[in-house]
Amino acid sequence: MTRVILTVVVVSVVCAIGYYVFTHPNLGQVERLSEELEVLKSQNRELAEQNQALEKRIVALRDDPRLAERRARETVGLARPGEIIFQFEEPGEVVQVQVRLLVQADKLELAGKAVAPAELGAALAALRNEIRRARLSVVFSKDADAIMRQRVRDIVDASPLAPAEYLEM
Repeated sequence: MTRVILTVVVVSVVCAIGYYVFTHPNLGQVERLSEELEVLKSQNRELAEQNQALEKRIVALRDDPRLAERRARETVGLARPGEIIFQFEEPGEVVQVQVRLLVQADKLELAGKAVAPAELGAALAALRNEIRRARLSVVFSKDADAIMRQRVRDIVDASPLAPAEYLEM
């Protein structure tokens, strides 16, 4: 009889320990931490591979003069003595040129050249043909009278360079 009681006690204790272990709230946390540990180990392996690649690149840059020269040419634009470097614009790149028309009481200056008021329309059309991306700024000096201002505005607004930016000096 004592043997049966002892067996029942031992079985009960083993069952209680098993129940406690498998139903304990920390069991879920252990599984979550195990998964997180695997993710971190994977990230660590990837970073180690990146470090090795960077170390190889550092050695190559430090020891290979051809690679260092190519890098200097590409990033800084260095050249050997006597070399000529050609730089080309990207085809899709839009470059605008700002052109100034200075209006004074007695004269007009378009891009630094004197223009007669009667020839202003033709000069603006010729400028558009020469510089496709031209943007016109009209600067009126304080001594330009109202009639001259209006006449210039009318010519500019009818030109291929319209709309223009109007400024006071």
